Amino acid sequence: MMSAIVLAAGTSSRMGRPKPLLEVGGQRLLERVLEIVQHSTAEEIVVVLGSDADRVLKEVPLDGASVVINERYPEGMSTSIQAGIRSLSSEAESALVVLGDQPFLQSETLDALGKQWKATGAPVLIPTFRGVRGNPVLLDRFVFGDVRGITGDRGCRSIFGNYESEIAEVPVPDPGVLLDIDTEEQLARVAHNLEEGEALETLALELH
Repeated sequence: MMSAIVLAAGTSSRMGRPKPLLEVGGQRLLERVLEIVQHSTAEEIVVVLGSDADRVLKEVPLDGASVVINERYPEGMSTSIQAGIRSLSSEAESALVVLGDQPFLQSETLDALGKQWKATGAPVLIPTFRGVRGNPVLLDRFVFGDVRGITGDRGCRSIFGNYESEIAEVPVPDPGVLLDIDTEEQLARVAHNLEEGEALETLALELH
């Protein structure tokens, strides 16, 4: 069983306003990301909220996902990943760790990671676009214990050193794995891209 953890608990300090509530292509950012995950083969979706959780719950439809509130979100991303891991079903054999600010991911990319995991049993799988590592990361249940040891504002990359020789890189034709939105400038570039129909590949390589 492949599950998915969608991280949307951060303070959005670089943006200056709640990122889950940003509008991208006529949708709230978190709603858009959740829709991508829902169209994948992930059988369970956990959304981790923290900062501005009350507003997000009121303004973003989270149907089909379970929600966990991470009260420790000011301590950094590690606490949100851990909250998500703790909330997974006991049947979860792997987990996609999906950033809540990547609106251009393709559901097929998530499925490609899941397919490669089933074929290889690799402990960590990372999508790459043109040789550049991106997100989301897929973790086998075997490494969940290591994730619990991460501290501060650090993500899954903190444990990569433990499994470097076993990490499976999965090449995908999806520039969305490199695209996340952290600042107003990046949001403006994304809006311009959508309006002008520019190649997403160009935007991804520019902003990464």
